[in-house]
Amino acid sequence: MNKLPCIRALTPSASKLMTLLCILSFMAPLHGSAKGSDTLNDQDAHTANPLIYDTGAQAALGATATLIDQYLQHALTSLRLIAASPATRSGIWPEIRPSLETLCRAIPGAALYIEPDGGYYSVDQGYTGLNLADREYFGKLFGGQEVHGSLIYSRSTGKQSVIIAVPVFEGREVTGAVALSVFLEDFQKLVSESLKLPDNFLWYVIDEKAYTVLHPRADFVFMNPALQGGPSLSKAVEDITARKSGQTSYVFGGRNTHILFTSVPFNNWRVILGKIGDPVQEDISPEALEVLNMFSTRIETQLREMDNNLRQAVSGFGGRFPSENAARNAFRKIYEDNPFVISCALINPEGVIIYIEPSEFYPSQGKNIRDQENYFQMQKSKIPMLSSSFLAIEGFDAVSLQHPILDQMGGFHGSVSLLIRPEVMIEELATPFVAETPFQPWIMEPEGRIIFDKAFDGTGRMLFLDYRTAETHSLLELGEKIANQPAGKSDYVHIQPYSEERTIKMALWDTIRLHGTEWRIIISYNPYDADEN
Repeated sequence: MNKLPCIRALTPSASKLMTLLCILSFMAPLHGSAKGSDTLNDQDAHTANPLIYDTGAQAALGATATLIDQYLQHALTSLRLIAASPATRSGIWPEIRPSLETLCRAIPGAALYIEPDGGYYSVDQGYTGLNLADREYFGKLFGGQEVHGSLIYSRSTGKQSVIIAVPVFEGREVTGAVALSVFLEDFQKLVSESLKLPDNFLWYVIDEKAYTVLHPRADFVFMNPALQGGPSLSKAVEDITARKSGQTSYVFGGRNTHILFTSVPFNNWRVILGKIGDPVQEDISPEALEVLNMFSTRIETQLREMDNNLRQAVSGFGGRFPSENAARNAFRKIYEDNPFVISCALINPEGVIIYIEPSEFYPSQGKNIRDQENYFQMQKSKIPMLSSSFLAIEGFDAVSLQHPILDQMGGFHGSVSLLIRPEVMIEELATPFVAETPFQPWIMEPEGRIIFDKAFDGTGRMLFLDYRTAETHSLLELGEKIANQPAGKSDYVHIQPYSEERTIKMALWDTIRLHGTEWRIIISYNPYDADEN
């Protein structure tokens, strides 16, 4: 049996890694002032950048680049040895697998053996039944060239990855290839755990086309900051990709960011070490603020108008449970005067719907809603309320405006509920303000439920629980800000659900209130015009 060469010795040596970690552990705390250092100085760049005189920062940058380079070089050297072995050249998967498995233990990723038709085996799955022939790198690889860092979504795992691959030759013929699909999020964590940078520092890596390869915020991976950022960030990326090393500054996320950068010897990537600086006043679109104010005012006015109509109707019942005729007449008037009311219902103290209008909802009469949260709250508080969003017994998401029927002694005789479909009401109210504009409105309850979000098909989702946002860290961070702050602004990364295209957006929000219930009214838009970059 042909044995594969042992590649354990090719793992980045413990002594070298310990040397790197010692540099990071014992160097000055990244705010030193060793004047006279001009290694990364650029006279044409921002002279206010404090990092150019910071020996600790420069040491950290060099250590980061070296650590990344060692891991990548290890992967490539190991793949070359595996590709040259007799077992691999003969295409015997059971004999190829052990050394690929060893490589996976050193660097997080999926190790592959690829056949000439594009089919492939992976260490975890064996023969996958998937095909890589349509990958951009495939023609180059089976043309006899190595691949040193093509960005992909792993076909077998769906993870963001970078592919390192080596062709397998039998004579001059390429008979296969071995590859490591390095999982970028896991790789980033591996490097970060070694670096342990202070909170006000960050590091990330971009490739030769300025796409983000590694970043502490996973949402930024595969995004091109030169295309998505503002003018200062776009200019900084141009500087970074044009030179092997240097320093610059840019504004992002409302703060100045000072950076040093250097190249990775393995390929044409750039490692950037940044220090987050002082806040700056971001340019907020005056039109966006105007739209937000008008939109918020219109929604609040409409809710208060319906609430006032309901209050007058209940007052007309004189503190008693009304007759059928009195109830239906009042409900029909409310329904006719308020285009966004779906139904009006009289509910007895036991939670049974006694009368309801219009007639299309008559089948709901006699049904008991005592298990609904909004009825429970009415029984408990006996005060007017605007409910949270819930699934109505008619089968759609709704909110209800409710007023209790109370006699002079405070005795509870039931309640009247107006059912509203917020997405229908809000879409009609929003259209005049956002039609033919770049603004996308959405509305969220502080608990995270999206009441309205037509642009991104998010209506009805629970932001903090929805599986579609589990990996969208930037959107979850934005949601937490919106939930905790009645008004504010923040940028975030929006990921298109099908194309995975990433876009930096700005969100502005405000709050409307009725009976203690709050809605966050949000306007999102692209803050940077591509023509300005």
